[in-house]
Amino acid sequence: MLGRIDRSGRIIKVVLPLVALFALWSQVPASFEGSMVYDLQNGPILYNQAPDNQITQIKTRIVYEPRHGYLLSVLKALNIPLSSQTLVFSKTSFQAPLIFPSAPRAVFFNDDTYIGWVKGADYLEVSTADPALGAVFYVMEQEPKPKPRFIRHDDCLQCHHSPRTAGVPGHIVRSVYTQPSGQIHTNTSTYVTDHRSPIEERWGGWYASSKTEVKHLGNQLFPTLDSSVPLKPFDSPAWPAQSSDIVALMVLEHQTMGHNYIARLNYETRAALQLQRIMNEMDQKPDIEDSWSESTRRRITNAIEATVRYLTFADEAPFPKPIRGDSTFTEDFSAKNPLKKFNLDNRLFEYPLSYLIDSKGIAALTPLVQQKLRVRLQQVLLEEAGTKTYSHLNADRAKQAWRIYQNSHP
Repeated sequence: MLGRIDRSGRIIKVVLPLVALFALWSQVPASFEGSMVYDLQNGPILYNQAPDNQITQIKTRIVYEPRHGYLLSVLKALNIPLSSQTLVFSKTSFQAPLIFPSAPRAVFFNDDTYIGWVKGADYLEVSTADPALGAVFYVMEQEPKPKPRFIRHDDCLQCHHSPRTAGVPGHIVRSVYTQPSGQIHTNTSTYVTDHRSPIEERWGGWYASSKTEVKHLGNQLFPTLDSSVPLKPFDSPAWPAQSSDIVALMVLEHQTMGHNYIARLNYETRAALQLQRIMNEMDQKPDIEDSWSESTRRRITNAIEATVRYLTFADEAPFPKPIRGDSTFTEDFSAKNPLKKFNLDNRLFEYPLSYLIDSKGIAALTPLVQQKLRVRLQQVLLEEAGTKTYSHLNADRAKQAWRIYQNSHP
């Protein structure tokens, strides 16, 4: 019957995507844990489109040097500090054959971008939080060239597009039980780590250097699952920096999953609005918020709520004791942005609002979703902090966080 409504076939062309959309988006979680994985070719965002992000916008000339290849030049071009270096010795990279406890992979980062360097490797690994697409991955060949290029490397999606990354192209920090060879023990627990993870489950397969001692899985090897061997602090002049600062690790964990949540919010809300537009067209309704179905409202509300909970640290795991890093990272990172002020006595940051609220991913959300996100943040920080499901938040600090945010977003 639908085919007879419009002999041109216009309705048929609308109905077929509608069926696919219902199948793809019929289940929308109240949080993003274990989320269904978005189709990147037929979903609301086409992942193979040309990206526009911090990597594509680099204008600085990239220079090769024999010791680290293009690494130091890329870090300088992106304003990534050496103090952000973290060291992972588990074989959890596509360049795994070159990674060992004695030769860990170094990861450097700023607010948007992550650089992976492996000594003697053919490639420099690069990923960035693209405002529209989620995580986008690149490599740069580590050999001298007149015009070195960042080459898109979508093979990384094999591990970086799953329920572990909130169902969108994303970043991931894992904690694993690592054998002396660097291989991970299979058939055992591995953890996806962010600020909600208990400290004792973090940093398996990583060096974690600190001025204070807390119990965790880092800095040790597991010949068997029932035995562990401590590692000496990493010290090699061949690496750009010697530290794998524990505070840098905690920021890395918070930020990677935060980027995933923001990307998921973008995918989720655009999917809901796309489906709603199709329904409105079929029903000959205006494309305005008053025409939204209950499922559209619920889908967008749930996506915003999941993101707000993450960005306000509502479920942050408490520290068992104060934590201090052993490099200049704490000072380097916290400069200039009040929301980056650290606490480190019993939580990561002083204020319960992530600096990621100022990220390019938030700015790329549709204006209506940005507005609703801001309204919900205001409700949580000014009214709900310290009560009900946000009882973990300090009400006074929450109000201060809102004032800081307002001052930068008049």
